[in-house]
Amino acid sequence: MQILIVEDSNTSRMYLKEILRIITEKLDEKSIDCAVCGEDALEKFEHRWLEGNPYDLIFMDIILPGMDGLQTLEKIRAIEQTKQIPEERKVKAIMTTALDDSTKASRAFFQCEALSYITKPITEEKIQAELNKFGLL
Repeated sequence: MQILIVEDSNTSRMYLKEILRIITEKLDEKSIDCAVCGEDALEKFEHRWLEGNPYDLIFMDIILPGMDGLQTLEKIRAIEQTKQIPEERKVKAIMTTALDDSTKASRAFFQCEALSYITKPITEEKIQAELNKFGLL
């Protein structure tokens, strides 16, 4: 499984990366990439498609410098549509946020086609439950 973590906090990025390595047990350092902003995430997303090794899963913080996580995911969905990527091959997205905001949650699900929406603090149990729920483990 190839994963992209989009999070501007270094501490949160490293924490999530470690949780994912513990939960999956099979992921090595090369299976998880990190981006600190939406623009960086888009660049990495497109680069991986060009390499033929796209991401399977993205953890996307909503509040990011520059382009926020929702805008970034909307652009990723537009790229997938342009490339005519079939539904089953589209990247799965789990939004993470410190905000418990129903408007942003609705937008994440309906406009951005997010798989899940997790409010911080993120725990190993929350991540494992979401990955199990969607058959990603």
